[in-house]
Amino acid sequence: MSSKNFLLSTIVLASFFGVLGLAIIDVQVRPIFLDLAKFIVGAYVGYWIPSPRQ
Repeated sequence: MSSKNFLLSTIVLASFFGVLGLAIIDVQVRPIFLDLAKFIVGAYVGYWIPSPRQ
C-alpha cells in the first residue's frame, strides 16, 4: 500500500469515527451526521472503483 493510500485511509477512518462520535453525542442533528458518514464511505469506495478506459 502506498503512502498516499495509507494517508487517505487514515483520514477516512478518523473522519468516519469522528462523525459517528458526534452523532452519538448530539441527538438533535444525528441525521445530518449520519448522512455525512454515508458520504464519507461513498467517496472512499468511489475512489477505489477503477475508471473505464477510453
